[in-house]
Amino acid sequence: MRTEKTCEIISVGTELLLGQIDDTNATWLSEKMATLGLNVYHRQTIGDNRKRLYEAFKLAQSRSDLVIVTGGLGPTDDDLTRDAACDLFGCKLETDLATMKKIEAYYEKRGMNMTENNRKQALSFTGATVFENEVGMAPGLCYQFDETVWYFLPGVPTEMKWLVDHGLIPDLYGRDFLQYQLYSRELHFQGIGESAIEHELIDLIRKQSNPTIAPLAGDGHVTIRLTAKSVSKKEADQLLDRIQEQILSRVSTYYVGDRPNTLEKQIIENLRDNNLTFSTCESITGGLFASQIVSEPGASDVFHGSIVSYTNAIKENIVGVPREILDRNGAVSEECARSMAEKTRVLMNTDLAISFTGVAGDQSIDGHSSGTVFIAIASKESSTICEKLSLIGKRNEIRNQATKRGLKLFLNYIKNNYPV
Repeated sequence: MRTEKTCEIISVGTELLLGQIDDTNATWLSEKMATLGLNVYHRQTIGDNRKRLYEAFKLAQSRSDLVIVTGGLGPTDDDLTRDAACDLFGCKLETDLATMKKIEAYYEKRGMNMTENNRKQALSFTGATVFENEVGMAPGLCYQFDETVWYFLPGVPTEMKWLVDHGLIPDLYGRDFLQYQLYSRELHFQGIGESAIEHELIDLIRKQSNPTIAPLAGDGHVTIRLTAKSVSKKEADQLLDRIQEQILSRVSTYYVGDRPNTLEKQIIENLRDNNLTFSTCESITGGLFASQIVSEPGASDVFHGSIVSYTNAIKENIVGVPREILDRNGAVSEECARSMAEKTRVLMNTDLAISFTGVAGDQSIDGHSSGTVFIAIASKESSTICEKLSLIGKRNEIRNQATKRGLKLFLNYIKNNYPV
C-alpha cells in the first residue's frame, strides 16, 4: 500500500453532468475527508453508463487507496454502480437478507405493493461489509479489492451523510486509515489586500508543508487559514502557534483576531466600553468611512454624524477650516486635515473626530499627486495626530484603501489612548 493514504471520490448520475443538480455530495465528502487527515487527490463525475463507470472505477483502482462512490444504488434500470463494480472486482451480487426484510417491512407497514425492482436495493457484493441505512433504503457497502478499499453510498445527501458518520468513518478507524487528523485555525486581517498579504508572507507560503498556509480573500477582509496534520491537538497547536507567530511578526498591524470581527465592530465596541463618541469629516472618501461604521449594529451608540466636505467652500463655511490654511497650505495638506478633524469634533460635540483629505483623480492638487492622502484624528484630551499616505491605484481603489487604512488607524488610536 502507498506510504501516504490517498482518497478519490466518484459521483454517479447523468443528472450531475447535465447540471440539473449540484454535486454537493462531493464537496461535503472532500471537506469531511480533509478534517480526517485524508488527501483527496481526485474527483470524478460519471453518467449512468456501465462501460464508462467501469473505466472510471478501473482508473481509481490504479491510483487510490480509498475510493468513495456516491449514487447509482437505487432500484431503477439506470442505477448501474453495483454492476460496473462487479465488472472490476470479478465478484457476484447477492441479496443482503437484513436489508431485504427492512424493505419488505417498509411497504407492508404502509399497505403498499412492493415492485420487483425494489429488491435491487438489497443487493450487495459477495464478501462485502454492509452498513445499515437507518434513514433510507439502500445500505452502504464496503469492499476491499487488492489494496484499495471501496465504499459505495446512496446519492441522497441525507442518507450519504448519515452512512459516512455511522458506517464509513468508524470502519476507517478499524482499518488504521486515520492515523492523523487535521486541525485548522483562522487569522483575520483587514486593511490589507490578499495580494499584499501574500507578498509579505511569500517565503513562508512557498516552503509550507505542515502546517499549510492558505490566504482567502473575503468582502473587505483577508482570512489566512492555517492547517496542521497531527496525531493530537496538543501537537497541532504547537505547530500552529509557531507559524502564527511568524505571520503576525510581519502583518500584525492588520490583524483583527481569530474571528471575523470587523474593524468597524471593534471601533464601536471599544468606544462604547470607554463611553466615547466620535464624528467624521470626509473629503476624498466622500462618506465611505461613515458608511462603513453605520453598516454595523450599535453604531448610533457612539457615532454622531459626518460632514462630506468635498469643496473648499464647505470646508470653510460649514466645517470652519480657516481661509488662511486653504490659501497657504491647500485643501490637500496636513494642516487642513488637522483643522477638519478639530473643527468637526467641536461642531458635532464628540470626544473624537477623524478627517480625510487627499487626491484620488489623475490630476495633481495643491502640488500633491494622485494617491496622496492625509488622515487626522482629533481628541478632546490630547493633541491632534495626522498620518500621510501614498496609495496606488485607480480613483475608487484609492478611496477604498484610504477608508480601510483610516479604520485601522482609528482603532489603533482608540486602543492606545483609551485602553479598556
